[in-house]
Amino acid sequence: MDKKKTLIIAIIAVAVLVGVMLLLLFLPKGGGSDADTATADEGIRMELSTDEKGVHQAIIGRDAFGNVENNSSGTLMQYVPADIKTIHVENTYGCFDVVAETPEGDATVYTMKGYEEFTLQSGAPDAIANAAASLAFTQVAGQDNGGSEFGFDAPRSVVTVTYSDDTSSVITVGNDAPQGKGTYVKFGDGKDIFLVETSLVSAFDYSVNDMISKVINDSASDSDSAQASVIEVEAGGESFAIEPYTGEKYQSHYLMTKPESRFANEMESSRIEGGIRGLYADMIVMVNPSEGQYNDLGLSYATLTAEYSDGTVKLHASQPDAEGKVNLMLDGRNVVYQLAADKVAWVSTSYEKLVGEYVLYPKMTALKGMKVNDRDFTLSTRVSHTTDDEGNESTSTVTTVFEGSDEIQIENFQGFCDEAGMIALADAEKASAGGTPELTIVYTFDDDTSDTLEFYAAGDSKYVAAVNGTVMGHARKSDITRVTEDLAKIGK
Repeated sequence: MDKKKTLIIAIIAVAVLVGVMLLLLFLPKGGGSDADTATADEGIRMELSTDEKGVHQAIIGRDAFGNVENNSSGTLMQYVPADIKTIHVENTYGCFDVVAETPEGDATVYTMKGYEEFTLQSGAPDAIANAAASLAFTQVAGQDNGGSEFGFDAPRSVVTVTYSDDTSSVITVGNDAPQGKGTYVKFGDGKDIFLVETSLVSAFDYSVNDMISKVINDSASDSDSAQASVIEVEAGGESFAIEPYTGEKYQSHYLMTKPESRFANEMESSRIEGGIRGLYADMIVMVNPSEGQYNDLGLSYATLTAEYSDGTVKLHASQPDAEGKVNLMLDGRNVVYQLAADKVAWVSTSYEKLVGEYVLYPKMTALKGMKVNDRDFTLSTRVSHTTDDEGNESTSTVTTVFEGSDEIQIENFQGFCDEAGMIALADAEKASAGGTPELTIVYTFDDDTSDTLEFYAAGDSKYVAAVNGTVMGHARKSDITRVTEDLAKIGK
C-alpha cells in the first residue's frame, strides 16, 4: 500500500479514538437520560421549620426504608449574633444566661444575668453567640434511641437561644465522636443526631468562671498615681509597711516603717509594688464565695493595703501552693482569682527580705563631713553651670574634699566613700554589740544632722553593725577589712 495512504488512515483512526473518549467523558453518569442527575453534592435533603411555640426544628428526608437521603452537610439555623436576645446555657458546671443588646449602628453588648456588676472576659460571650447564631453539620450520625453511645443520656450542655424574631433554638450537645471527627448534637426536640465540628460548640462548655474577666484591676492611669504613698502588708502572721523615700541624703528609694524604721531592700520593695496594680489572673476560681469558702481558699493568709493618689487598693491572698499559685481577691469584688505567686511578691515577703541591702548608704553630695576612726574629712559640693560652643547649658556637681588643710584627690575619695556606703548587711539578726568598735564612721550632712555607724568584731567572719546605737544586723569581715585598708591609702 502507498505509504501516504497508510499515514492518512492512521490519522483518521486516532481522531476517531479521541472523539470516542471525549464522548465518554461528557456523557451523563448513571446511565439515565435526566440531565438533573448531578455529580456534585447538593447537600442533605432537610426541611427547616418552627413549631407552634416558635422553636426551630429540622426534619431529615428519609427513604421508604428509613435511611437518610443523600446524607451530607447542612445548616440547622443561620442568624448573626446581632439577631440574638438571650442565650441560656446549662452544662456540667451549672447554668447562666447571656443577655445581648445591639443598639442600632453599634456593636452588640453582652451581660450575664445576675452578674451584671462583673466585667465579662473578652471574646467569651462572642464565642457563645457565634455558636448560638449559626450551626452547620457535616452529616447525620444516627438517631437517639435512649442509649449512651452518643452521650445524650447525660448531655454535656443544653443551650436555648432566643432571637429578635421571637423564635428560639434548642441545641443539645453530647459526646465527641471517635478519632476527632467532631461532636454529636441534637436540634430542637428531634431524635436526629448531627455531627458538627467540635470547635463550633466548644464555647457551650464554658462555666460562669470562664465568662468573668481575668483582669483583676487596672494599671495606674498616669505617673502621678503610679507609686503608692504607703504599702502595708500582713503575711504569714507578720506585719510590714514601706513607703517611698523622697529625701536627698541617702542612696535609697524605699523606707521601711514597720515593724521598725530603716531603709528597705530596693529589689524586694520594687517587686512588692509591682504586684499591686495591673494584675491579670490565670483563671477564675470562684464567684461570690461564702465566708466558709473564703476561709477554705486560704484568703486570710495575706492582706495588702496600698494608698495611691487616686484611691486605695486592698488585696487578700492565700499562701503559695506547691505549684507556686495563689488565690487572690480584690477587696469589694466577689471574685476569687488564681495567678502565679511571683506576680504578687508581697504574699511571701518577710522581714529578712525587706531589710535594706546596706548598713547605711548616704549620698556623698549631701555630706559636709565624714569622720572614719581618727581621720576627719571635710566635704563641699557646689553646682557647676557650663555652656558649650553651641549655647547648650548643662549642670553638674563638683565636690572638694579636705583633710585639715590638705585637699584630697576626689577620684580616690569618691571610690572610698562608695565602698564605705556599700558595706552590705549579711543578715538582720539582733545581735548584741560589746567592746570597742573596730570601725566607726560618722556622717555629717549639710542640714547639720549626723549618723554614726559602728562595727564590732563578732567571731571570725562577721561584725555587728549598729547605726546611731541601734543594731541593724551583721556585716561581713571582708567589707570592714577592705574599708580600713582603703582608708590607709587616702591622701597617700
